[in-house]
Amino acid sequence: MNEIIQNFDLNLIKIFMEVYECNSISNASKKLFISQPAVTSSIKRLEKFLNGKLFIRTPRGVKVTAEGEAFYEFCTNSLNTLLQGINNFSSFANMEKGSINIGCSSTIVRYLLAPFIVNFGKKYPNINISITDGVSNQLTSMLHKNKIDLAIMNMPIENESQFDCTKITTTQDCFIAPANFPKDFLSKEKLQKFPLVVQKKSNNRTAFDKMCMDNNINLNVQYETTSFGLITDFVEIELGLGYTIKNFIKKDISAGRVKVLETDLKITPRDVVALTKKGNVTSFACQTFIKELAENFTES
Repeated sequence: MNEIIQNFDLNLIKIFMEVYECNSISNASKKLFISQPAVTSSIKRLEKFLNGKLFIRTPRGVKVTAEGEAFYEFCTNSLNTLLQGINNFSSFANMEKGSINIGCSSTIVRYLLAPFIVNFGKKYPNINISITDGVSNQLTSMLHKNKIDLAIMNMPIENESQFDCTKITTTQDCFIAPANFPKDFLSKEKLQKFPLVVQKKSNNRTAFDKMCMDNNINLNVQYETTSFGLITDFVEIELGLGYTIKNFIKKDISAGRVKVLETDLKITPRDVVALTKKGNVTSFACQTFIKELAENFTES
């Protein structure tokens, strides 16, 4: 902040403008609810600071000087600019304008976010929302570089301590088989004999690898795909069993495309979280989006 402004009492401007508009120290004191001597003292302080006269006393009150007239115009313009800033800030605070740059996988958008985004857009029609598709390591990198405001993804993630995390909901991984598969349950020993379809280069694959490690098992991964949806497609045509997210394939199960295969493996539920870069000040729009997204899944 400028050193001159830092040592300046901005209340003097308010008093000056009131005296100017009233053409009277006594009337200004009544409107400001302060004494006449206090108003007079304030004007003198301001004149001393400016090193010039703002008013000349007359029998009918005070008359502004030419310099005071010019100063008043500057004060008015500055006040109008300040009011515009306040109104602009209020527009953001009231969700009347703003933008949100969201990073998430197409899977999260399709199976989790889409209905919420539709309703959010109806509620806040002037908020611009952009979505960047990517896998977890790409999204966390974009967060670090401030290319997106928030990322929404399944846990686990690397370097979790570098982010502020808000839990949105919980998902459950599972194994799936073709609908006509003769078994509903496979022990982990028998599961090892079947080819598997899994997603690669994603936190879903990280979760799969961790699940194998936790259960001290090596499974036969024969097909890897970057597309989450292809897991179900490959399983349906009997290329193998699949490892996927149960919450996201409910329609496929209901339609009889695939079925959930029970096992004796321990599969830990995973949180879906909204991540923001730790230490970043998020916008009103971003804060509101995260808050209402979490509430949406809490209520459902």
